[in-house]
Amino acid sequence: MRFLDFIRQQGYRPYHGTVSAAVYAYLHCETPAKARWFHRPGSYQCAGCAQQCETDSSDGFQHFLLTDHSDD
Repeated sequence: MRFLDFIRQQGYRPYHGTVSAAVYAYLHCETPAKARWFHRPGSYQCAGCAQQCETDSSDGFQHFLLTDHSDD
C-alpha cells in the first residue's frame, strides 16, 4: 500500500496552510521545498520524502486553513 493511501485511511487530509521554517529546522528537514503536509486532529504528517516526518505540535502551522478543499 502506498504511504499516501495509508495516511488517508488513517484520517489525514491535505494541509494547505503555511508552515514556518522553524518546523523544518526542528525536524532537520533537508528538502523543505518537497514537503507535502497532511493533517488530522492532533497530528501533522509530511509525505514529501522518505523520512515521513510527523509532529503532534501545531506550533509553526497556520491554524485557520485546516479544511480540505480537494482530494490532492
